[in-house]
Amino acid sequence: MKRIEELWEELEAELASSLFATPSGGNLTRLATPDSGQRLRVGIELPSKVRLLLFSADTVALPPRAAWPECRGLELLIDHGTLGKSTLVIRLRDPRGKDVFTALAEDLAKKAVGGTEADAARRVIAGLARWQRFLASIGRSLSDEARRGLWGELKILEDIIMPCVGIEVAMIAWKGPFGVAQDFQLTDVALEVKTRAAKSPAVVRISSERQLHAEPWKHLILIQVAVDEQDGAGETLPDRISKLRKQVHGHAAAEIFEDALIEACWLDAEEEKHRLRGFVLREVEMFRVEGDFSRLTPPDLPQGIGGVVYDLSLDAVAGHAVLREAVEEILKQSEQ
Repeated sequence: MKRIEELWEELEAELASSLFATPSGGNLTRLATPDSGQRLRVGIELPSKVRLLLFSADTVALPPRAAWPECRGLELLIDHGTLGKSTLVIRLRDPRGKDVFTALAEDLAKKAVGGTEADAARRVIAGLARWQRFLASIGRSLSDEARRGLWGELKILEDIIMPCVGIEVAMIAWKGPFGVAQDFQLTDVALEVKTRAAKSPAVVRISSERQLHAEPWKHLILIQVAVDEQDGAGETLPDRISKLRKQVHGHAAAEIFEDALIEACWLDAEEEKHRLRGFVLREVEMFRVEGDFSRLTPPDLPQGIGGVVYDLSLDAVAGHAVLREAVEEILKQSEQ
C-alpha cells in the first residue's frame, strides 16, 4: 500500500507533466488508503497546487465549526456537497510544514477507519487537536536536551516499567510528553525520569514545585539516567522508537504510543537527522522521594509563588537511594 506522501508526489508529478493540462480551479484527489473507503482523500488544490486532506461524511456527522481546533499552518474549511454529504477540507497553508502535514495525514488516515461516520469524524477532529502543539512548532525541531530526555524516558519505559506492569498499562502510564507533573503515573506510584550527560555534574533540573510533591502518591520515585552521547555510536533515538513500535504492534497500546510521540514532537520525517548521535548508558540511579528528601513543594512556597524551577544535587539525596529491585516490586504490587 502506498504511503500518503507518495500519493501527493504522484499527483504533483501529473500536474507537472506536459500531458496534463492544469485546470483553472477545483481539486485533484485520490483515496488516502483503501481501508478508509471514501472518507479520506488526499488532494491538490488547483491552480494553487497546495496540498489538501479531505474527510467526507454525512453533514450531520461532522462536529460544528466551534468544535474544530485552531491549527497553525493549516486552514480548515467545510465544503457542503449534495445528498446530505459534506467534506472537511484540511489545507496546508505554511509550506514549511510539509513534513508535519504528511505525518498528520498518515495519523488521520488510521483514525478515519472503522465505526460510524460520526465516530470517525470525532476521531479525526480529536487527532487534529492533538497535533496543535506540533503544528505550533513548525520550523523548530527536537533540541539536544529534548532528544536525550525522550530517549531516557523510553529506556525506563521498556527496561523497567513494561516488564513489571505489562505493555498496555505501561503505555497508559507514560505521561511525560503531556506536560503533567511526573513522567509516569500508575495507580499509586509516580516516577520522574531525569536524563543527563554523564560528563556533567550529578545535578538534575526540577521543572516545577509539583514534580517532587509526594501527594497523592503512595510511592514517588526519582530516576536519574546518565548517558554518554557519541557521534555515530550507541543507540539512537530512532533505534529506540523502532524497537518499541515492534513491541507494541498489534496491541491497543500502539495508538497510545503514537499519540504520545506526537505530543513529544517526534516526527518520522526527521529520523535521519536524529541518527547522527547515539546514547551509551552509563548509570541508572533511583531515589525514594519522602521525608527529608531535599525539594521544594507547594506547601513550602509563600502564597502567590509558583512555576518554580531549580537544580537538585543528587549527592544531597544519596541517603534516599533505593535498589532497582525494590522499585520493580513496588511497580508490580501497584497493579495487582
